Amino acid sequence: MKKLFSALLLTVSITIGFSFTPNYLTTCTAPQNVAITSINGGDISFDWDNCTGGCTEYKVKFYRYEDSYSSGTYLTSSSAFSFSNLPDGTYDFYFATVCDGQASSFIIIEETISN
Repeated sequence: MKKLFSALLLTVSITIGFSFTPNYLTTCTAPQNVAITSINGGDISFDWDNCTGGCTEYKVKFYRYEDSYSSGTYLTSSSAFSFSNLPDGTYDFYFATVCDGQASSFIIIEETISN
């Protein structure tokens, strides 16, 4: 159905002479150059490049292996984020960009926290 709609839309666009990209065709790229900026005990901070092209915010979360704990998802408009008071363990930290209400794939950074 989407292919038929896209073909019809393309035909209409060419005939009328304007361009329109439906939201479901918009791609949102994952955050670029995600890096740890500091680790101090149970605190860890990250930074990444500002997004371009219609992004509005970022999703961040973590998973701790030792007890299979998954944090909730945090939304931020900043290209930096810190987690505080984390217990010792091995973590996967997840970062995604949000564009037009759709999230990119996640970038995953693994790190061990030791207090």
